[in-house]
Amino acid sequence: MGSVVARSVGLRSIRSAPARLAALAALGLVLALVATGCGETASARSKIASSSSEFWGEGTPAAALPSNGENDAGQAGVITYKFTTVTKTITRRVAGVEDALRMCPVQGQGSFSDDFGAPRYAGGFHLHAGNDIFAPRGTPVVAPFDGIAHATPNRLGGLAVTVYGTKGYVYNAHLVAYGKLGSVVTGQVVGFVGNTGDALGGATHDHFEWHPATRPAVLHVSPFGVATVGTAVDPYPYLRAACSA
Repeated sequence: MGSVVARSVGLRSIRSAPARLAALAALGLVLALVATGCGETASARSKIASSSSEFWGEGTPAAALPSNGENDAGQAGVITYKFTTVTKTITRRVAGVEDALRMCPVQGQGSFSDDFGAPRYAGGFHLHAGNDIFAPRGTPVVAPFDGIAHATPNRLGGLAVTVYGTKGYVYNAHLVAYGKLGSVVTGQVVGFVGNTGDALGGATHDHFEWHPATRPAVLHVSPFGVATVGTAVDPYPYLRAACSA
């Protein structure tokens, strides 16, 4: 197959939570891990009890996973990642469906780039349907709007959470543990950054997807020449607006 080459994309900084939120989130992560033994909240346990071997990243040696685009340090040579430091958190007022994220989904030190549509190979060739937000393990992942959070674990995404809102839904994958599930408000911690699923052995990050209920009239096109993958649209402009300093 022909190689895909994209222009180098500078990363945007993302706003961090205040020290109190960070401390509480860290405590929440410890309590979640201690209480469940596998980073699973009690309410999510029944949904992921089929077998730890079903989710790469829980007991599977990193060496057992071939390079697949999710676990190889951000596809060196395709997109250049330049990490930045976060500054502060803010909740945004939102006017319409095309500007749905009221808060940056990753609340801590981290960075992201426009890798929507990049090639992926785990489970068969497919296009990357989101943006990867790189952050340290255990960084809080929050609901970017009011809604309902469901545990949606799967083989490729590992521990994952989907948050459904009035304007659409977001999908967060490769988590190390769950946070609050069920009814959530903007900024409530729903999970913690990790590298479960096909990201095992790679940099910890939140694979973030945005699936709007109504597709925007004008779509952003990624450096890979892709604007949509299924019902997902490139979240980069939304993340840039919600997360950049």
